[in-house]
This record gives sequence, structure tokens and C-alpha cells, in this order.
Amino acid sequence: MILDFKEIHKSYGKKHVLKGISFSAASGSAFGLLGRNGAGKTTAIRILMNVLKADLGSVEINGKPIDYEQVSFGYLPEERGLYPKRKVKEQLVFFAMLKGMSKTNAAKSVDFWLHRFGMEKEAGQKLETLSKGNQQKIQFITTIAHDPDIIVLDEPFSGLDSVNASLLKEVVAEKIRADKLMKISIRLARLCGLGFWIYIDSPYNKRYYKDIANVI
Repeated sequence: MILDFKEIHKSYGKKHVLKGISFSAASGSAFGLLGRNGAGKTTAIRILMNVLKADLGSVEINGKPIDYEQVSFGYLPEERGLYPKRKVKEQLVFFAMLKGMSKTNAAKSVDFWLHRFGMEKEAGQKLETLSKGNQQKIQFITTIAHDPDIIVLDEPFSGLDSVNASLLKEVVAEKIRADKLMKISIRLARLCGLGFWIYIDSPYNKRYYKDIANVI
């Protein structure tokens, strides 16, 4: 699978946020958007997810406009969206079912990822009782439990200590080896060795590619 952003432009009123951003990425790889606050990273993600429409340009997979009925996405937003008073496993299964899984398969997948992240004991707890870092891990499980084709992570390290950040990096690497396409947006490069970066520097949208191992 080849994902192409082709000369994407987006403005909010008189503010031209994205100025002809173009790049390509293939499944089995990670790529990232790196830039300061307001550079346009989240706007680019929202265009990819079909939440926003570009003013000009196109987003394509294998040379054709994305069919959002056929391509599955997993999205970790910067602003979290789970239910604080619902039990952890209950809502993880619910969200996996919303994304097309049967209840049985959703429960199996959720159990696997809770174990992978060492969160089995928290399965029956309300989300609001968990630490910020553990809530972030639950949000990440929501993103990947349905085994999406394209995984989009916006500020995935928020609230994670170094141990859990390393665990998340391991899971990202596993998904890449499973031929998934990983798109990551962060303020600082912290996924050394996993792909390449496109740097967006608002207001000029300077951009270049660098091996992620060299971005520190």
C-alpha cells in the first residue's frame, strides 16, 4: 500500500496552514510529521482521516482516492476521547466492535493487548481511577485493537514515562514489521530508527526528509 499526499493546501480564513505539502509512504514503514505547535501537523492528520477537506490537492492510496469504507484506520488523537466513568475492558471491547469486530474477537484482541501492556489488573477498573500514563496506554489499545491498515498517532508519548515510552516504541516496531503503515506526529523526535520524518515549519512550511535515526 502506497499513501500519497499530493500538493495539499489548507487555510483557515486568511491563515494558510498547509502550503503544498507532498510526500509518499509505504506500508511496512513509519513516517512522521515533526514541527512546533501550530505548524500544521494535526491539520494534515485530520485531512488524512477525512475529518477535514483539503482546499487543494489530494490524498491517495495506490494512485486512487482513499476509499474509507475499505481502508481501516486506527487513530490516537492528541486530545483523548474515552469515557472516564466506564470500565476499561468494557469500553475497549465496545470501540473495537464499533470498528467492525465481533464481540468475541474484540474481547480476545483486548485481552491480548491488556496483557501486552501489563494492564490485566486494571481491566475492571473505571478509566478515571488510572494514572495519566495508564490512561494513555488504554487509549493506544483502542487505536490498535481492531488491527487497522493505517495507524495514525498524534503526540503518542503524552503522559508516558521512559519505560512505557519504550514499550510503545516496541509495539510500533512490531506493527511496522507486520506491514502496517504508521503515521506519527510529535513535537520532538523520539522514535529513533523507525522511519523518516517530514519537517513542517509554520508559517513557511519548509520541509525536508531525514532518516529518523539522525533526528534527535
